[in-house]
Order: sequence, then C-alpha cells, then structure tokens
Amino acid sequence: MNVAKEALQRYLLAALQREGLLTHAAFIGGTALRLLHELPRYSEDLDFIWTNKNAESQLAEWTKYLPKAIRALGALPEIDAKNKSKDDAKVQKRGHSIVISATAPAFTAFAPHGIQIRFDIDLDPPAQTQPESKTMRLLGGQIEIPSLTLPSLMAGKLHILLTRPDREKGRDWFDYTWYRQKKILPNIPMLESAIQQTANGPDAHYWTSYLRQRAKTVQWINVRSDVKPFLENPADSDSLNEVKIDHATPYPDFAEIEAEFFKQKDQHPLFLTKNPVMLDIHQAALEGDVAAIDLERAIVALRPQMPPPPPKAQGPSMDDF
Repeated sequence: MNVAKEALQRYLLAALQREGLLTHAAFIGGTALRLLHELPRYSEDLDFIWTNKNAESQLAEWTKYLPKAIRALGALPEIDAKNKSKDDAKVQKRGHSIVISATAPAFTAFAPHGIQIRFDIDLDPPAQTQPESKTMRLLGGQIEIPSLTLPSLMAGKLHILLTRPDREKGRDWFDYTWYRQKKILPNIPMLESAIQQTANGPDAHYWTSYLRQRAKTVQWINVRSDVKPFLENPADSDSLNEVKIDHATPYPDFAEIEAEFFKQKDQHPLFLTKNPVMLDIHQAALEGDVAAIDLERAIVALRPQMPPPPPKAQGPSMDDF
C-alpha cells in the first residue's frame, strides 16, 4: 500500500507541475524529503506553503484539475476541499485542505477502498523561507518541483517538535535524526518566525537545548511504534530513543553566548527566564568543553549562584531499546 500510494503522490505532484499549478507553492514536509531527497521512509500527506497571497484563487484550479488527473488513470475520483484556520496562534493562520480519493478495479487487490491523498497548504507561512527547486524521479523520467532548502525544511520540522508537546509522532523524530546524519542545521530566522506565529514556543536560537529537554518527556515506545510501518527498514525504528537524540543534537554556541553575556550582563535573556540552556552549559563544562568552561566562569562572575547541576545521568531503561 505504501508503494502504491507513493506512486500516486508522484503522479499527482508531477501533474500539478506540468499544468503550471505549483507556480505559487513550495513542497515541504516529510513527503518532500521522501520524494525529493530519498528519505528512507514513506509518508502520507503532501504539504505545501503558499508563496503569493494575491494568487490564492488559483487553489480552485487544483480542485478542478486533480479529478481530471485521476480520471486519466482510469480511476474514479472523489474530492473534498475546504479552508481551515488555527485559533491558538499568535497570528491568524489560514490553510487549505484537499482530500482526493481514487478507486479502480486495478486497485482492489491492495486498496479495496481506494487510495486517498491529502494536500495541506499553509496560506500564512513563516517568513525567511529559502526556496529552491529539486528534481523528482518519475518512471522513465524526472521533473523539477518547487520546494525549500534542507535547512528551511528542517526549521519546519523543528517548529513541530518544539511547539507541539501533544504530538508524539515517530516520523518527526526519525526525520530529525536524518537531518542530523547529513549534518544539516536549521534556518534559524525561519524557525524564529514560525515560533513567533505560535501560541507558545522557545527562543529559536537555543533550539538545541530545548529539543534535548523535549526528548526527555517523550514516550519512546509510542514513537517507535508510530514510525515503524513507514520505514523501508522497520528495524531502523529500534534505535530511536533519548540517547540517540542527545548524541545527534549539538550544544549551543557557547562562545557566542559568552560574547552576548559580556554585552548584556545580567540582562541577558538566559538570566531572566527559566530555561534548559544553563543545564547544557554545565553539562558541557563537566565534559571538558573549553568554551563551556569559559562561559560558566563568566556566568559565575555575574551570578555567583549557578543553578544546581543536572542529576547524574542514568543509563537508558530497557524501554529505550
């Protein structure tokens, strides 16, 4: 089923591009990683940001064209399109959703109820995105699809991980480890803009410390169960745990923070808010990081009472493996 759904995703995405309907869109999310960057997991929905508020009427053309593309396959389409909005954001967040189903006798063996593809379009995306086009492979050819750079795509994924504690999707954490295996770091201005649109969120510049803190609250058994059915190699889910996230996540730039401290002194935001960055500084100093040691000394000079050291790390439980 994963293979058939992906084939239909590729077909519809290419059809929209050939019809000139992706002019004001950028393909994002996990499916973009899969289809454009060969992420080793399957994905469900096709996510986009809309890049031209003056051309939102073009989305009606998507609703008209997608059923035609399905019929061209000899399948029967059903489509539902609607606008949506988020009420818990600091700013108005509008979106558009299109769900199209395709049924055909040829699908009966593996999808008796048809194949459903969902398109989600963010009409009020964050600022500071970095667009680029990437090649998508097709059977017997290829096509250029408008998307964002990997740092920008990563910023979108981190926004979810940092602001949605109610969401424990293994796919989010798997994608994060994929980025880090490739040494990708996020587009910080875009992440900052995305967090500013959200009801609650941390300082984007210290995303590493906040993500490490977030990983401590996750039910990793649920995370592994969620992502396993989508992986090319299901065994890859076994290594998803807090330890792996900790190792994949760099420490903040301690030298940069120290320079900020010398300028702002006790008015630095890290003095004024409760945050996990201080714990990272202390832990890195214990590990012998010279920049962290220098920074900790600078902090002590400004505030003699440092926060208590983090509890002694314990080995991962059996649930983490």
